[in-house]
Amino acid sequence: MIGAYRMQLFAAVAVSGAAALIWEVLWQHHTALALGVSTYGTAITLASLMTGFAIGGYLAHRLASRRWMARPLVAYGACEIAIAVLALIVPAGLLAVSVIDAWLFAVAPALAPAFQLVGTALLLIPPATAMGATIPILAACTDPARIQLGRLYGINIAGAVIGILLGTFVAIPRLGIFWTGVIAAALELAVAVWAFGQSAAWVAPKSETSTTPSFQDLALSFASGFAVFCLELSWFRSVRAAYQSTTETFAIVLAGFLLPLALGAWLARPIRGRFPAGLSFVLPLAGFAVLCAGPWIERLDRFAPWADSPAIAVIRFVLVLALMGFPITLMGIVFPWLIERAGTVSAVGRLYTANTIGAVAGALVGAFVLLPTIGAARTSGAIALLLVAAGLATTRRLAPALVALGLAAAGLFVAVELDSGAGRTRVQGTRTEPWKLLSVDEGPDSTVAVVETASGVRTLIIDGFVTANEARAAHYMEYMGHLPALASRKLQNALVICFGTGQTANAVRRHGPERLDIVDVNPAVLRAAPLFPSNRAVLEDPRVRATVMDGRAWLRRGVGPPYDLITLEPMAPMFAGTNNLYSIEFYELARRRLAPGGIVAQWLPFHLVPPSNSAAIAATFQKAFPYSRLFVDPMSTTGILVGGVEPWSLRPSTVPLDLDRAQIDAAFVLDEDGVRRLARGAPIISDDNQYLSQLRRSERARNPNLSQASLEIIAAIRAGR
Repeated sequence: MIGAYRMQLFAAVAVSGAAALIWEVLWQHHTALALGVSTYGTAITLASLMTGFAIGGYLAHRLASRRWMARPLVAYGACEIAIAVLALIVPAGLLAVSVIDAWLFAVAPALAPAFQLVGTALLLIPPATAMGATIPILAACTDPARIQLGRLYGINIAGAVIGILLGTFVAIPRLGIFWTGVIAAALELAVAVWAFGQSAAWVAPKSETSTTPSFQDLALSFASGFAVFCLELSWFRSVRAAYQSTTETFAIVLAGFLLPLALGAWLARPIRGRFPAGLSFVLPLAGFAVLCAGPWIERLDRFAPWADSPAIAVIRFVLVLALMGFPITLMGIVFPWLIERAGTVSAVGRLYTANTIGAVAGALVGAFVLLPTIGAARTSGAIALLLVAAGLATTRRLAPALVALGLAAAGLFVAVELDSGAGRTRVQGTRTEPWKLLSVDEGPDSTVAVVETASGVRTLIIDGFVTANEARAAHYMEYMGHLPALASRKLQNALVICFGTGQTANAVRRHGPERLDIVDVNPAVLRAAPLFPSNRAVLEDPRVRATVMDGRAWLRRGVGPPYDLITLEPMAPMFAGTNNLYSIEFYELARRRLAPGGIVAQWLPFHLVPPSNSAAIAATFQKAFPYSRLFVDPMSTTGILVGGVEPWSLRPSTVPLDLDRAQIDAAFVLDEDGVRRLARGAPIISDDNQYLSQLRRSERARNPNLSQASLEIIAAIRAGR
């Protein structure tokens, strides 16, 4: 019977962990829609979740001595039901927050950030509190099954890995955001039903007196959470530069951290049994491993596999796991070691609270202090030294202290000798030709660099991705501004979403609008504007107003007048969060903000997406703007969708252009009917289906020249085939 109960408990804890990670992914999605994609929104989400986890741990500690814990599986099941019910409320609640935020921003803009914080916290903290209580509650369930709490914690983390992988690669692509949430709730309820059904079979623990772990254990628990989250943030920056900022990369890094943490939790018990004072060695060894792994993780862009094949995600995951696995496994030993030594629900609750507070501090200090101040590479080094210092604090014996200091010295030697210069002398992700580094800005959520080639071409690079430059291939950027300016009935007010190098904004400015709003979510991009002569100092024009904000949030909040022109060139469509600027919901927002006769222009990067994505973008755009045409820039062969809700035609240009009217007309390769034929049968991109976040490697592998594949389809449409 004990064996059967043990296996059932293992399964329940794994399923609970999987559902929890699915919820976290979904909540990130919903908060991005409600608040906009921004560092502030991400910080609010993370802080709310971690605060809830900490409160849950504290409540479990406070209730441990009461009859509420007399039947721990009932308490566990109640938490699972609370998670399911409260989590399902979050999307509707965040929608209400976005509506109130838009009203509040119009009447009192200074109050909007505080309202976003309070509103999001009120929605996310309750289900997160129920999640945070589950691990301490499990401390009361271990004796009947004769298992260790640390191993249950490890199984919970392993379940989380399954959740992130299945949610990212299976559930969301096939079912969409809504039904993925329904499945997560069903999993939580299934665990609750099992817990209630088995509660009578478990021996009720004796009523506990409130116990407090030592100050040293609480400090180590805090440091463990701080180090793991801060290091994850630092190393994620390097992996994102190597593999690009996609949802796939996010899943790879998260799984690459969680699996070693689960292994560390599984190893904590046997290591502690053999070496009761082993933390004084495990922590410095973890610091040494971080220092040794760091230079290779920074060089991941030098040897990262780039072929587009369905198996490439597995190869990348194995590579990340090989580099991160050993140091993270060692770090993963610490917290399970402490909670097993604590034993009681009360003590585990306090340790869990300290660990969670450390995680919040690690994420926020890392993002807003360490990364902008000392950079990602030195941040990981600082975390390594913190681990060594924590190891020194656990012993008063000379020999372990000397070993710890020796490991620190050896690790520093390796890190200095193998230093890659990332963020200082080189830009991660660039692999074509030598660059002269003009500036680098490591902000809370991205690294923005400006480089110059030997031929004098300046390029903007965001997290290793060449976002924009002043070369011939960027010729289309000016026409992202010229075309809608010529197509709009009048041009008094214009909006440019995503600034880049500023060439599009300058093109719009040349046509003489009375007001030009520029919105970009990344302040570092705007700070880099003076380094690009091609924008002709557009930000210094008194008619121009530049704002750091998510473009979708700007439209939702109703900022500014009705626009005669809206043009946008977001990051690559497959990048995380970019789907929100190509969805039908976004286009409907833009349509509502257009003045009569207004025009919208949307970048269509044939060279980055397979033909199916190009067709889906066209279908979605034309559904919102039925009078849509497709322009293919003759120099770069990049597509631009130009559309409105009324018929339109191009006015003669009052500014000199490098293409004459005949060349421009010829570059409009598809009229309204042609765009309709291109879009025929393609799905409509929505916030729910997240269609563009799916990389479709099989299709990309069949079409190694993506641009040519799309252009051949367009040529066939023009030929009537």
